[in-house]
Amino acid sequence: MTDTTELSPRERISIAISRELKDGTTVLTGAASSVPLAACLLAQATHAPRLTVLGAGVYINPRRLVPEFTAGWDCKPVAIGDMSDVFAITELGIDVMFYGGMQIDRYGCVNLHWVNTPSGRLRGPGLANTGLGHTARSTILYTERHDRRTLVDQVDYASVIGHSYRGRSRTELGLPNDGPTVLLTPDLLLRPADDGTLTPDLALHPLDWQDVRQRTGWQLPDTPPAAFTPTTEEIELLRGSIDPSGLLSPGR
Repeated sequence: MTDTTELSPRERISIAISRELKDGTTVLTGAASSVPLAACLLAQATHAPRLTVLGAGVYINPRRLVPEFTAGWDCKPVAIGDMSDVFAITELGIDVMFYGGMQIDRYGCVNLHWVNTPSGRLRGPGLANTGLGHTARSTILYTERHDRRTLVDQVDYASVIGHSYRGRSRTELGLPNDGPTVLLTPDLLLRPADDGTLTPDLALHPLDWQDVRQRTGWQLPDTPPAAFTPTTEEIELLRGSIDPSGLLSPGR
């Protein structure tokens, strides 16, 4: 049996995300997307064979894990679409969109534009697909950092709106979709509570809970959540078939 304690944070996040993906749905991973792509490939190999994956929009059902979707990487897609195809597909409806960010706040708002720092405003990469955060049926958020600089009480700028923004709910803001259904960090899987606050649901590895609370920009419960347990099948598929080169492994 594979020792689950040796999994890297990226491997744990990928496995956890894969369980959130449903068969027969369409997801768009974005450009810098090795973690969500690994999750999609794992979902297709286990419980969601009819999952349709749009890598950076134009790569339809990639079959190989790559660091990012650019012209320099061959992800071996089933098909490649042009921008008119991308717009046509997104008009038909995306079920799940993935986002990370410079900041993610307690309600799942994502900031990719700028943050205030002691030395001035720091510009981010921006976002070409902001609209999909509000038109896709739901979003999955993930970050490879669990610290107060990333996980904040309120974002400096909302590139994508979460469950609440400046005291107004998604309904009050006229946003019809479900918003973020889950946030993954190297330590936790969080889901929205009734008021939209992202609340721990699973601990992705054994934690010093007080340390995790101190590294989070909003108040967490006094006690840690239940433990996340990857299966031997998930680990063996991820390492043996999906990521044999170790792209998600420590040090990569």
